[in-house]
Amino acid sequence: MKIKGFITHIVTEDEDGMSIKDFLTYKKLSRQYLIKLRNNDKVTINGKIHKFWNPISVGDQVLINPYLDEISNVNPVKMNLDILYEDNDYIALNKEYNMATHPTSGHMNNTIANGVIHHLQATGFKSLHPINRLDKTTSGVILFAKHPIAQHHLTMNRPYKEYLALVEGVIEKDHDLINLPIAKIDEPSIRRIITEKGKESRTEYFLLSRDDKYSLLRIILHTGRTHQIRVHLSHIGHPIVGDFLYGEENAPRLFLHSHMIIFKHFRNNKEVKVISPQPLIFNSYLKS
Repeated sequence: MKIKGFITHIVTEDEDGMSIKDFLTYKKLSRQYLIKLRNNDKVTINGKIHKFWNPISVGDQVLINPYLDEISNVNPVKMNLDILYEDNDYIALNKEYNMATHPTSGHMNNTIANGVIHHLQATGFKSLHPINRLDKTTSGVILFAKHPIAQHHLTMNRPYKEYLALVEGVIEKDHDLINLPIAKIDEPSIRRIITEKGKESRTEYFLLSRDDKYSLLRIILHTGRTHQIRVHLSHIGHPIVGDFLYGEENAPRLFLHSHMIIFKHFRNNKEVKVISPQPLIFNSYLKS
């Protein structure tokens, strides 16, 4: 019987004779997570619980309950969530502008994580695991996993991400790849800078529209550095509209939007595409 949400696997010849522990390690599960699976009887072989040093054989059915019993340390807060996609492993939402992603000392209960954990606990899940993070001032698609196996899969298989950005000035090139290393300035500043001592950072953009004052860009992230898009665009002389760190705070918001995430689902290797439409306020700044 296939249990909803559980992960089933039939042992192959290559896995024959492995201990349960070695098999799960072979599947790239962390030692800490293995201990939690073992201590909570989350793994069965042919419907029975075994010691983790017991061997498995060809044709055995390994059944893993991937969900942790630990309650998240994020306070659940009931919110109206804009859910774009959800299944037993992932949940993707449309994050509003000016909403923090995770609790901090200054934002303990009014983050999107608070709302997500309330939703998950109301539907039988107990913890959440972040896939991508968005700055408070960036809107759009944000993705969480419901258990560590789903999270680990997308850590090893980085999702494809696209952003929309409205920038100052008229960009002449219709397409470009900005390949400039980025590093953090010394504490306490949160700013990043272009420097040869920084980490490799690559941002690709395509021009979607422009007028005599602004340009609208479709952006593909090839690396994931903090403030990467903002730093790169500011460096080439076209800071994002409303960027108080790398440009001028001359607009009601930062005009950066997480437009799309595409990932391969670990259960069936099928592609999942999640899209958040361009905010209407972007249109009001472009004449065309």
